[in-house]
Amino acid sequence: MMSSEPTNPLDWLNQDPFFKKHFPFKTLEDQWRLDPNQVDSYVQNIINQATTSGFMDGVSSLRYEHFDMHDTLVTMIRIPKRIHPESIWVQLSRTQIKVNGLKDKESELIKLPVPVNPDRTKATYKQGSLQLRMPKLSSGRFKDVFIRYL
Repeated sequence: MMSSEPTNPLDWLNQDPFFKKHFPFKTLEDQWRLDPNQVDSYVQNIINQATTSGFMDGVSSLRYEHFDMHDTLVTMIRIPKRIHPESIWVQLSRTQIKVNGLKDKESELIKLPVPVNPDRTKATYKQGSLQLRMPKLSSGRFKDVFIRYL
């Protein structure tokens, strides 16, 4: 038997205790009236929190993000407009990036979430952002060891 009442396609969310308690909007019916810019802003805020909160350790005042790929760590560093890009230089250890040539301070340190290989790192500067592509160090993969039997 068909009902003539319009149904809400999100009725199943009312049955789910997870969404009922944690859905980020006031009511499920409000989602139909949301401004797309408001949703965009909410999603962007959550993504920023997820990608930076674990890595911003208070040591650096530079804005940066880490992108952890399978075998590469990419770090994007926003260089302030007041600093000429050719006046900065970067030093890299296995666990930290040191950005030198900043006007306010001599250098800034950025802690890396995984160890990297500084010798094979490539850096590029474009439109106010410095990007470092750093190969990760191997995670101790197992290798076959020859056994000599006597």
